[in-house]
Amino acid sequence: MKTKVDIISGFLGSGKTTLIKKLMAEKLHDEKLVIIENEFGEIGIDGSILKESGIEVKEINSGCICCTLVGDFGKSIEEVLHKYKPDRIIIEPSGVGKLSDILKACDSLSSKDLLTINMVITVVDILKYKMYILNFGEFYENQIKHAKTIILSRSQKAEADKLVKFTGEIGKLNPKANIITTPWEELNAGQIISAAEQNGSAALEQQIKKVVLKRHVHPEGCKCGCKGTQHTHHNADEFFEVWGAETPETYDAATLKKILESLGSTGRYGNILRAKGIIQSDRSKWVQFDYVPGEFEIKDSGADYTGRLCVIGRELNRKELDSLFNINT
Repeated sequence: MKTKVDIISGFLGSGKTTLIKKLMAEKLHDEKLVIIENEFGEIGIDGSILKESGIEVKEINSGCICCTLVGDFGKSIEEVLHKYKPDRIIIEPSGVGKLSDILKACDSLSSKDLLTINMVITVVDILKYKMYILNFGEFYENQIKHAKTIILSRSQKAEADKLVKFTGEIGKLNPKANIITTPWEELNAGQIISAAEQNGSAALEQQIKKVVLKRHVHPEGCKCGCKGTQHTHHNADEFFEVWGAETPETYDAATLKKILESLGSTGRYGNILRAKGIIQSDRSKWVQFDYVPGEFEIKDSGADYTGRLCVIGRELNRKELDSLFNINT
């Protein structure tokens, strides 16, 4: 079995070490784990903090993996693989390094056949996002653009409107990344790892596609010869359209009810067969909704990594759905 490699990047002071400690304490403590810590300086402070947890830490100081220490990085990986045979390696690169170069350095390793790049996370301090994007554009944007998952730190201290606005900006820089906007205190490490190891939006989409496919009547004129009878043999990706969004937006009970009633009241949003979501009704409460034509259900839910929405149907009007759910596009 290949060793998982997780890269947890983030600008200086974003909270990378705090995140790693949370993941270790709550989830990864049963794995054989090695951390490669790259401090840009002579003294490794974070490495000392992590060693207190009893985890093996390999430090590379006096430079950056992506710049002057590519050779040392390769040697460290080789040493770790042969000496410890870990289940997982966590790489915490220097806060001033480019994530694209870290990924390139991993791809150039002679032992890459023994490794699988798993989580690629960038931690973004949402309170400092605007300042850093203006002052350190190239380096800061690079870490955001090349992440598979972006985790916002200190989101509980951000004003609601700024959280939504900045999350939208980050999403435009990297449309493919999952963005975890929920405060870490409300999530367990398992939820964070699950979101970082897979596409949560796709999982929600597949979940409701299965329900729609169980009992679907094709429209008149279907070329398969079904004549409108119920069946499940069509390729869902060919027949259905999907609209989905991730958002830290909050929807109070009255607003959410009005939105769901609107989905079926007119044809302006398309022919909607199913809608599902996990969202915040305020900053401390989460709800889950489930919609089918003519009825919907709203019930309390535990926190998710961010608000998630998914609509499946035909001839969907994406702009109208964005507007209905107040999605910042």
